[in-house]
Amino acid sequence: MDSFLTEKRKKIILILVFCLAIFLIVFRFTSTPKVWVDEGLWTNISENFAFHGKIALQKAPGEYVPLHLLLSVGYPVIFPVAASMKIFGSGIVQARLPMIMYMFAFVLLAFLYTYKKFGFYTAIISLLLIISYSPFYGNGRPVQGEVPGLFYLLLTAWFLWLLQNTGFNSKKWALLVGVAWGLSASTKPIFFLALSLAILLNIVIFNKTIRKNIIPGNILKILLSIITGFIIPMTFWFETTFPPIKSIFQIIPTYLTFILYFTSDHKSSPIIPTIFHNVMRFFTESTPILFTLILTTILIYYIFSYFNKKNNKEADISEWVILLFIIINILGYLKGTGWYRYFFPAQILVYILFPFSFFSLLNFYKDGKYKKILLLAPIILIAIQFYHLVFLSDTSMTFRRTLNTQLSKELSKIDSDKSILFYNSVEAVVFLKGSNYSQYIIMDDFLEVGNKSALLSPKEDFLLVDSRSSITNFSILCYESHQISHYLLYNRKSNCK
Repeated sequence: MDSFLTEKRKKIILILVFCLAIFLIVFRFTSTPKVWVDEGLWTNISENFAFHGKIALQKAPGEYVPLHLLLSVGYPVIFPVAASMKIFGSGIVQARLPMIMYMFAFVLLAFLYTYKKFGFYTAIISLLLIISYSPFYGNGRPVQGEVPGLFYLLLTAWFLWLLQNTGFNSKKWALLVGVAWGLSASTKPIFFLALSLAILLNIVIFNKTIRKNIIPGNILKILLSIITGFIIPMTFWFETTFPPIKSIFQIIPTYLTFILYFTSDHKSSPIIPTIFHNVMRFFTESTPILFTLILTTILIYYIFSYFNKKNNKEADISEWVILLFIIINILGYLKGTGWYRYFFPAQILVYILFPFSFFSLLNFYKDGKYKKILLLAPIILIAIQFYHLVFLSDTSMTFRRTLNTQLSKELSKIDSDKSILFYNSVEAVVFLKGSNYSQYIIMDDFLEVGNKSALLSPKEDFLLVDSRSSITNFSILCYESHQISHYLLYNRKSNCK
């Protein structure tokens, strides 16, 4: 392989793969996936911050609900989206543009990290596994925190690797470790909890390795540098998320509420059956089965390396931070709803470690004939994933999704002086010109904003109602309606009083 991969061929392959990555990331990014409620919340908050200086959800013109009620995404997501809207105006393109940039930044950093640590071929395989994985686009393009959080997590690992290369003696890299860690923690609660725990566990597990390398008397300085770096973005997160001092004291119960909500089955299922049901997914459903096989390969290699006394290579703490994060993410997932989105960070991160682990384990295999066949396994997996991405996935490239285009077309016709009520359709607000709107939204049992009875005697010129809402059997005499997918758009009749 080394003889084939000349410097010229490496450059050609790299250019082709990155061109493919850019194409896949931007391909129909405004229409695929369709907008949904979580994305609607964050675009709504971002737009309000851009044009009204409010980190809040609008429930009526001039009336806002503060962000501290909605803690699952932080300023590393909100601020770039708000900046994009401030510069380029409102719309789905402007909202998703920062997410596209985060996706490309993650892909670039994933290549640099794996290339510097594992070599060119392994890095290319990792990159192809990531860009061929369809959930990367379904979870990466919408305005949500998974890919931004992953980017800052990988940046933390990168700086940790650079810090370890100095024998844990560089205050500069220690400070940057803390900053990247704080930015990741500020993005979503999963990164605050799982990444922080992963880092702390690494300090405990590899305490001897750190002490062996670090200059005596330098430990406190390095720890202070990391903590200082972490505090900087986290302080900003506190200031932007909890402006009133008294609300800071609400952070613990609020986080507990979200943790309990998103790590439990809301249908009153006992915890043990819920965990058992989710464990069985990893043996009965295709996506978790694939993840299980990949993670098992990684675990075999890293556990063997850790306990192998003949291995003189020092443990790489950055890799173990990634691995422990993956494990913690899965443990949290087992107690939850079972939605794949909640272990998506782990699904992506295994592709950082899998190729190197797989190739390293093959080095112990002596049979040259079968070894060459086994070396094709990652290539076959990449081919299968690309086929699924193009033809079978929720972000399939052969199926044209029109919902976003339809909403944009219909709502852009509404003049800014006309009022509209969004009833359980916050995700559609991004397509509206101006901010002359009211809305009602309810999300299970932890969020309710606006007037639930607004449809009983509406005064707005237009109404956009999710027809899947519980309130659909109402009669509005002064409105005529038409269907847009699962929405009903009502237009007030001009001759009705």
